[in-house]
Amino acid sequence: MIKEIFTGNILTKLMAFVMAIALWLYAINRHTGDVREMVNLNISVPEGITIQEQSAKEVALHLRGPQHIIDNLSVMIKANKILAKYTVPESPQGIEDRERQTIPITRQLLNLPKDVKLISINPDKVDILLSKLQKKRLMVNIQKKGEPFIGHAITNEFVFPKEVEVTGPLNALKEVVSINTTPIDVSGITTEQNRTFPWKIGIDQKVIVKRGDKNVSVPVECAEDVRIWLQVTEQPDTRLFEKIKIKIMRPPDYPYEAKLQDEYATIKVKGTKPLLDKLIAEDIVLYVDVTLLKPPGPYKQAIKCVFPKNVEFADKLPEAHVDIKEKTRSMEVK
Repeated sequence: MIKEIFTGNILTKLMAFVMAIALWLYAINRHTGDVREMVNLNISVPEGITIQEQSAKEVALHLRGPQHIIDNLSVMIKANKILAKYTVPESPQGIEDRERQTIPITRQLLNLPKDVKLISINPDKVDILLSKLQKKRLMVNIQKKGEPFIGHAITNEFVFPKEVEVTGPLNALKEVVSINTTPIDVSGITTEQNRTFPWKIGIDQKVIVKRGDKNVSVPVECAEDVRIWLQVTEQPDTRLFEKIKIKIMRPPDYPYEAKLQDEYATIKVKGTKPLLDKLIAEDIVLYVDVTLLKPPGPYKQAIKCVFPKNVEFADKLPEAHVDIKEKTRSMEVK
């Protein structure tokens, strides 16, 4: 009895199974879905040719198909498993420098599943500018960003090698003689960095050319690195000090009376900014030496000074007017 249940009517049961499979396939395919996604456009060119300009590197697709396929499309597109591919054909006459071509974007360029319908594509064509590749040696410019620490400056720089070999569009390389390094961050550097050079730096993978009244960046290739040296030095700053009292220097047995016509002076000093920021008037000593002066006066005498280390006059040494007289009797009694 049980055996007859499993072995009886084999043909009928087989037909029922096939119909069930067909109904299942019909059920999952009768539900359609839509998706809108951006896909990459990959363009291959013959050897010795490069794409200098490309109007679009992605295209927008509107797709429709069975829901179970549509559900997976976004994942496949993000994984670059679905994209647009085009190969620029080689010409028997060769491709001219700065040759423009228009590529129609059709379903044939897309590796879409066969059950997916392409509703729309935007843009439906892409313009490219093809150029011949050339090798050329260009001078290297050191490209910097940022500013050294306050009171410091880069006073010299050196790069080795001075030239590198660059590959790029023929028409662009004809117009340039130099190429930049990748940007070097010099923010906050001081003389302490002098001992760390040379630095190994790469070359920027572009050159700047003039197109009308605009500067245009053109991609190039350079596999070389360079080494750079920068000389960082402390730069003197200046600061003004007003009404610094002038002292009179004389020996204890100096027999004359000495008096300044103006007991105060205004001076400008120079030094590194961090040092001048800490400097106060009490750190500065101004004086005139009257040891060798005798009546009658007045005398014009150079003001001498005592500064902290690494601080000095920024201008010509100032002068003071000194009156020298015989001491009066009252002063002698004192």
